[in-house]
Amino acid sequence: MKKTLHDWLTWQETLHLSEIDLGLERIGRVAKELQLVNPPFPIITVAGTNGKGSTVAFLNEILQAQGYKTGAYTSPHLINYNERITINSSEATDDLIIEAFEAIDAARFINNKNNEIEEVSLTYFEFSTLAAMWCFQQQKVDVAVLEVGLGGRLDAANLWDTNLAIITSIDIDHIDWLGDDREIIAREKAGIMRNSVPVICGDTNPPEMISTEALRIGAPLTQINTNFSFITDDNDPDQWTWKNRDIELFLPKPKMQGDFQINNAATAIAGLMAIQNILATTQESISAGLQKARVTGRLQIINESPEWLLDVAHNPHSAKELAKYINTHRVLGKTFALFSMLADKDIAEVINLMDPVIDEWHIVPLEGSRGIELNELKQRFIDSSIDTKLVTHKLFSDAYQTLKNITKGEDRVVAFGSFLVVSEVLDNSNFRRFFNHG
Repeated sequence: MKKTLHDWLTWQETLHLSEIDLGLERIGRVAKELQLVNPPFPIITVAGTNGKGSTVAFLNEILQAQGYKTGAYTSPHLINYNERITINSSEATDDLIIEAFEAIDAARFINNKNNEIEEVSLTYFEFSTLAAMWCFQQQKVDVAVLEVGLGGRLDAANLWDTNLAIITSIDIDHIDWLGDDREIIAREKAGIMRNSVPVICGDTNPPEMISTEALRIGAPLTQINTNFSFITDDNDPDQWTWKNRDIELFLPKPKMQGDFQINNAATAIAGLMAIQNILATTQESISAGLQKARVTGRLQIINESPEWLLDVAHNPHSAKELAKYINTHRVLGKTFALFSMLADKDIAEVINLMDPVIDEWHIVPLEGSRGIELNELKQRFIDSSIDTKLVTHKLFSDAYQTLKNITKGEDRVVAFGSFLVVSEVLDNSNFRRFFNHG
């Protein structure tokens, strides 16, 4: 008997044979039973390697500032599952999500062609995607913004025809599922495109496959630095300019840290400009949304002395941006890394990119099917000749205690490498005691 949200989630983790099972056939059958296939609201779909969460946040807040009731679906969550499904930026309640799960579970048992009851198995992610759309329909949102979890073409979020497709950046990640070539990965991302539906690409060096697929599908493509651009001014660091062929907008800098957020904001604005006939927005709403948008775990400072900086950077592209930020926002003391990564990620490249800005590495293993053992993680540092400034810990609590003992007020700790690292810091009682009791 599944009573609580935790009960439901624990059960979902064991329902399907594999954690990831790309494809739209199973989720499509259940969505049809739930009458979710043709929702009464427009949809914006956001795919990409990095920048998806921030772009969703910008879209979400700008549309709310304009007065629209928004539903946003993102993954993974950092602390609470409810983070994945928000209505006007408020997390869906346990009761609403449980109601969605009950409806989905009932709809999984379908009469087949032989008039026999057939059980359709769903992955954890497919359950959450259906739940999000069910909640949005129940709550009568004006627009839904869906973040693609993995790839694009076969991702559960791609079941629904979009009114606007956004591709943020394309880099090598999820090699086991998407391949190790940007052109191949771009083809998967391009799977969210639809005929005659605008597609925006915010990658400053896009693979040719993006334009090739847009042309083949018949999707009008708007590309950064070709169809729209942005200008920043070092003399006025609080302002920037967005422009395309017809419009020039003078806007406040986003509150989210990092130069790359300007790119994400510009991409979101280009998307909204392409669907003014569906969801009209004003410069005032855009400015307000840029100021309000937040994403947990992206260049997030949670303590100032010593500084604790959290970032979910988990691939070379995001690590490069994190290193750039650290290099341009120096501290007087030392910079310590609290680090771990999933075993299927490009660990070697990430630590090589970050090592120039790290004085001492503190590493911890990650559990789970994609986790990494401590000895294996340590070997990656040895292979990169970084082992001379390496400290290993069996538990995050050990790492916290050590870092508490050795850091001074002018030092910095950067916790990064995985969503799991950031969630450990945000949701760990040892860490809270660290700051509450000094």
